[in-house]
Amino acid sequence: MLRGQMLSWLRGRFFGGDASSPTADAVTAPVERPSWADEVLESMQKQARATAKQSARLEASVADLDARLSELGATTRAREAADFGDLFDALDALDAARALTSEPHLAEGLARVQAKLVGFSVRRGFSRVATRGELPDARLMRVVGTERSVEIAAGLVSTVVRAAIVSGDKVVREGEVLVSEEIG
Repeated sequence: MLRGQMLSWLRGRFFGGDASSPTADAVTAPVERPSWADEVLESMQKQARATAKQSARLEASVADLDARLSELGATTRAREAADFGDLFDALDALDAARALTSEPHLAEGLARVQAKLVGFSVRRGFSRVATRGELPDARLMRVVGTERSVEIAAGLVSTVVRAAIVSGDKVVREGEVLVSEEIG
């Protein structure tokens, strides 16, 4: 019954005149709002409020899920870094071996092995930071000593003892360096 009343009211409102009279004049005075219109409006407002509450709960749930996933990712990345510790140490050892060898073929072979291992770690999301000849970055490197160097200016990294490892913008493993001291 309510549906029939709504349709009659809408016909009269949009098409003018009495909906039951096909010859009704198209221009008539506006019809007063029927009694059921308030019920329909209230029902629609209730539904809109309920939808808004559900949306707010859903947004809060999504934000919570996003935070938990970020936390899980950070934890997983830290565990992976610990698991990759031997790989990072092997890369440091390859650096040292390449610096000590005077055989060009041996140095080239070590460089190829090192490039493969670096490529693997980069694909896993890790980057090595080993910057010789630059100022040590206190966020990444810890200075563990000094050494005399004719090639490197005083205060700059002369030897990378252990490369820093980063994943995105997070330091996974702090590097260790020696800096050049003044000769004189």
